[in-house]
Amino acid sequence: MVVLFCFSGFALLLPVSPAWAVNGGADEFGAGLVTAVLMAATVLAQLCVKATLRTIGWTRTLALGALLLGLPAPLQALSDHLLPVLLTTALRGAGFGIITVCGSTAAAALAPRGRQGAAIGLYGLAVALPQVILTPAAPWLVGTFALPAIIACGVLPVLALPWTRPLGHAVEARTHSPSPRDGHVQSPDSTATVLRRILLPLTVLLLVTASGGAVLTFAPQFTATPALAATCLLALTTTAAAARWGCGALADRIALRPISAVLVATASAGLALIALAVGSDSHTVLTLSAGLLLLGAAYGGLQSLTLVQAFDRAGAENRHTTSVAWNIGYDAGTGLGSLTLGLAAQVATFSAGFATMSALMAAALLAVLLNRARPTAAPSADSRPPARGGTHRSRIRP
Repeated sequence: MVVLFCFSGFALLLPVSPAWAVNGGADEFGAGLVTAVLMAATVLAQLCVKATLRTIGWTRTLALGALLLGLPAPLQALSDHLLPVLLTTALRGAGFGIITVCGSTAAAALAPRGRQGAAIGLYGLAVALPQVILTPAAPWLVGTFALPAIIACGVLPVLALPWTRPLGHAVEARTHSPSPRDGHVQSPDSTATVLRRILLPLTVLLLVTASGGAVLTFAPQFTATPALAATCLLALTTTAAAARWGCGALADRIALRPISAVLVATASAGLALIALAVGSDSHTVLTLSAGLLLLGAAYGGLQSLTLVQAFDRAGAENRHTTSVAWNIGYDAGTGLGSLTLGLAAQVATFSAGFATMSALMAAALLAVLLNRARPTAAPSADSRPPARGGTHRSRIRP
C-alpha cells in the first residue's frame, strides 16, 4: 500500500505539473524543466537515504518520504507560475527519492530465496499500475476538471502513512540479520567497484527511461487532442506494466543478455516509429500506436531486467548501493529525457528528438551484444536457487 499510494500521487502529477506550468506561461523548455527538477531533487535525496535510514530508521524514513511527496501538491495548486511550480516539485522529488530507494531495497530484501526476479517484477507491477490508470487519464482530467483540483489530488501519498510502520519493521528485521556467505558475512565493496560492475545495466536503464520519460512528459504537446494523448499514454503504460511484471518473472529462469538485447532493439524501433509519426502527416495514429507499444514493452521490461542484473552483478552485500545507483539511473534518465526532448522541440522538432533517442538506443544495442559479463563473486545465498544437479547458477549470466 505504501508503494501504491506514493506512486499514485507521483504518476498523477507527472504529466499534469508541466501542463500547469505551461498554463502559467512557460514554454516547452520550461515544461521539460519541471520534470528535470523533479528528477534532480529525487537523485539528490536518493544519495541521502542511507544516512537517513541509519539516523531515524526505516519507519520514520518511509513516513518522511510519503509526507514530502504528498504535502507540497496542494501548495502547487495555488500558483501556476514557473518558480512556485519548480519549488514544490523539488520538495516532491525529495520524497519520491526516499520512496524509490526504500521500495526497491525492500523488494530485494524481502524476496524469497530464488525468487528475486519475481519479487522485483511484482514490485514493478505495483509501481506501474498507478501509471497505467492515472497517467493516461491525466490529459482527460485536465480537459474536464480545473487544473488546481487535479494537482491537489497529488496529496495521495499521505494516505500511505498507516502502512509505513509494518513495512519498516519487516525490512529492519530482514536487513539487521544478513545471510552469511561461506560461513561469514561479506562486507560491502566500495561504491566505485559496485558502479564498475553494473555500468552497462545502468546505461541501458538511463537511455530507456529517458525515452519513456520524454513521452510521459510531452504526450499532450506532440499529439493533436487530449483523447489521442490519453491513448498514447495508455498504450505506453499498459504495455510497460505487463512487460515489467513478466520480465521480472522470466529473470529467474532464463539468460538475461539475449532478452535484454531484444528489448533494446525494440526500444530503438519504437522510437523510430514515434519520430516518423510525429514528424509526418501521413503516418499518424497507427504508426504512433505501434511505436508506443514497442517502446512500452522495452521501457517496462528493461526496468526489471536491469535491476535484476544490477543486484546480481553487485552482490547482496552491496544491495543498498545498487538500489541507490539504479534509482538514480532511472530518475536521471527520466529527467534528462524530458529536458532533452523539450530542448529539441524548441530548437528543431519533437520528431528530431525522438530520432536521436532511437539512434542512441541502437548504439546501446551494440554495447549489449558485445558485452561479456564475468562473475565477480560467489552467488548470493538468498537470491538464486540451486540449478538442477545441485550446483548454484553463477551470479553473472550472459
